[in-house]
Amino acid sequence: MNARGLEINKALVVGLGYRSGLAACNFLAAGGVSVTASDIKAEGDLADVLSRIDRRVKTVLGLQDPGLIDGGFDALILSPGVPRTIPLVARAYEKSVPVISEIELAYRFMRGRIIGITGTDGKSTTTALTGHVLKELGIKTVVGGNIGIPLVSLVGETSDDSVSVVELSSYQLETITDFRPDAACLLNVTPDHLDRYDGMESYLDAKLRIAMNQTGSDVFVYNLDDPLAVSGAARARSARLSFSLADVDADIFLRDDRVVLKKGGVEVLDRSGMRIPGLHNVQNAMASVLMVSSIMERMGMSPDYAGISQAVCSFTGLPHRMEGIGEYEGRVFINDSKATTVGAVEMAVRSLDSEGILILGGRTKGDDYSRLARSIGGRIKALVLIGESKDSFSGIFAGFRHVLADGMDDAIAKAMSLSGRGDAILLSPACASFDMFRNFEERGEAFRASFEKLKKGVISWT
Repeated sequence: MNARGLEINKALVVGLGYRSGLAACNFLAAGGVSVTASDIKAEGDLADVLSRIDRRVKTVLGLQDPGLIDGGFDALILSPGVPRTIPLVARAYEKSVPVISEIELAYRFMRGRIIGITGTDGKSTTTALTGHVLKELGIKTVVGGNIGIPLVSLVGETSDDSVSVVELSSYQLETITDFRPDAACLLNVTPDHLDRYDGMESYLDAKLRIAMNQTGSDVFVYNLDDPLAVSGAARARSARLSFSLADVDADIFLRDDRVVLKKGGVEVLDRSGMRIPGLHNVQNAMASVLMVSSIMERMGMSPDYAGISQAVCSFTGLPHRMEGIGEYEGRVFINDSKATTVGAVEMAVRSLDSEGILILGGRTKGDDYSRLARSIGGRIKALVLIGESKDSFSGIFAGFRHVLADGMDDAIAKAMSLSGRGDAILLSPACASFDMFRNFEERGEAFRASFEKLKKGVISWT
């Protein structure tokens, strides 16, 4: 299999516990490549993945043996959750075996235009929104990447006249080599994954890899209100386009609840018509407008701003992202399980129409959570703390009324007791989910299930 300059006859896929590892295995095996998959997890922990893997794939489970790399592999495909520093991967680098991501593998077989979107918060919403707008405009579009659909599984759907909208995490960007999006976007850079990176500079460096292969004919969209995004944009070689909530020198900005293009002063969007709430989603929409219009121009099309506006306003959002799941006893329940950073929770709290109770906690990622304590006062009446962080959070948030909960049912019951009619009950954890759940989706579904039990009287709260 010739992967655009890289001949792969024998491949090692490291990490099966993620969608991308499974997809890479099946893609390569279908292309006639001899594939070995290695994972630190035991067979029993990977039963679901193994039931869907191509039968031609050889698996080595329960360890990550550095000696595996001596098997004559042409490439190592690294799943994003696996650090490059583990001995097996380090051995591959020592032996000059190419180490690439599933994103990079997919790129080498894709056709058409590519939009790449990264940032700490808002990636999935902006990716889905951008894909939605393009589809509503009648442009052939595929959406994948970190949003939950491995890009390599979409290769066959791309064509010379298609646009691929790709969400990219810093982990995925660490192991790209040739990946080059026609339009790249950096939404924001706030503390996250500092358990993996040495500091904010190395985290920013990983994010900026999205633009490392771009040239002056490509576009780099960035947030003019975010200092780290601004400093990162200065390093991009591509044409830069900025968005801002306040700065009228940005290429697109918000003025009197209208989104305005600096060029020509065109009012593109009325914020009141958007179905996804919050100023952060106005930022996401502005970024999307810039990316869509840039891609249309590159495809020889004039941007249809009326159509873009209509499409943005018809977008209803994604599950687990400020998702209203219902009302009970005058309380509005909001599922924001995807909020795994302090910045995401801050935006969620700012978006509330009323005061509320915040359900917070999980597995921490090295952030300074005291920042959140300084920013939610006046909007949050009380905290319900969950997960393995709840004891440490009890100290950090000592200045707030707070209780500790054992599981989601208990969290819902205690949130009800602490709240009153007209309040919001918001699950916005600021942490990863892996202490209690397999992923943020499962955590959000647990919140929804507990809400349904509350409505049926299964959960008592009085």
